[in-house]
Amino acid sequence: MGNKMKILHIINNLGSGGAEKLLEESLPLFNKDNVNVELLLLSDKGNVFDKSLIENNIKINVVPIRSLRNPLNIFYIRQYIVNGGYDIVHVHLFPSLYWTSLASKIIFNNKPKFVFTEHSTRNRRMDNFLFKFIEKFIYSSFDKIILISEEIKENIVNWLNIKNKVLIIENGINLERFISAEPYCKNQIMDSLKESDRLVCMVGRFSPAKDQLTIIRAIKSLPNNIHLLLIGEGELMQKNKDLAKELGVSDRVHFLGFRNDIERIFKTSDIIVLSSNWEGFGLVAVEGMATNKPVIASDVPGLRDVVDEAGLLFKKGDDKELAKIIQKLLSNNLEYERVSKLCFERSKMFDIKKVVKEYENLYKELLTNKKL
Repeated sequence: MGNKMKILHIINNLGSGGAEKLLEESLPLFNKDNVNVELLLLSDKGNVFDKSLIENNIKINVVPIRSLRNPLNIFYIRQYIVNGGYDIVHVHLFPSLYWTSLASKIIFNNKPKFVFTEHSTRNRRMDNFLFKFIEKFIYSSFDKIILISEEIKENIVNWLNIKNKVLIIENGINLERFISAEPYCKNQIMDSLKESDRLVCMVGRFSPAKDQLTIIRAIKSLPNNIHLLLIGEGELMQKNKDLAKELGVSDRVHFLGFRNDIERIFKTSDIIVLSSNWEGFGLVAVEGMATNKPVIASDVPGLRDVVDEAGLLFKKGDDKELAKIIQKLLSNNLEYERVSKLCFERSKMFDIKKVVKEYENLYKELLTNKKL
């Protein structure tokens, strides 16, 4: 190893998820004097975070097969790692996890240290007992497994009994970007919105994890001047549009698709909500807090730790309770200000610079141990 650490991050693609967002925000912040960071993707389909990384001179390559499920990824990843002479290979998400683990088993000389970050509190593989043996084999390739919350640690350690390999590094955000964001006039977001309208906003993929259906049901119980902004894309979007239509709230539920100006939309909104069924780590909750807005979240792992005793929690799937909390905040200025202030103070704990520093320290430690 020279003086400069050479790090390769591997991830499925740069679509609109929390892990992908974390890489977009963290990779440019690594100390360029000490660390050279590169990125390898299994596919470039659905990329939304690649432009800013390229602007920050992060080298991005894509496996030529461009297919997440093709086992030939193993051999390409192996060759790429061997040719690149990396010190650390840091992997994110399934199936990158599997292909890189198997690639590592067939590298025999100058093997780098392997790190995996577990971004979700649960995965469907945990429901199948047979997978336990496969996963033990897969995870055995990694020198360190980073978990982004205490709940994930509990789940993974119980599932695979790998206590000695795990380390918690919570996610973070670019605080300054959210603190200094300028709000829009409401009609800049949508022509039909008036300044007197109150805006509730949720960001997330339309997937089983996020459960936007609950917040749409809550809007049905709220006054007509309360509008919902839903940011994100995904396979369940149509189902959500159908529910809004069925409940007669289509004129108050607005589907904005993917946006890269979330910080300005949050600054324009009155309340940020996450009605998720589960989360790995509620990055969006932290982003909402950093814009000095009250955050309401479902009481589930990955959100509870971030939001509890700052923002407000409601029982997962309980649209009636969610509607009551929204109504109370919007009709009580003192309570609104109190919760906003607590949320803003909480957000300061999750600075992306702290995350990058912890990653750098881990890499150094792994390489020091390698030399001993």
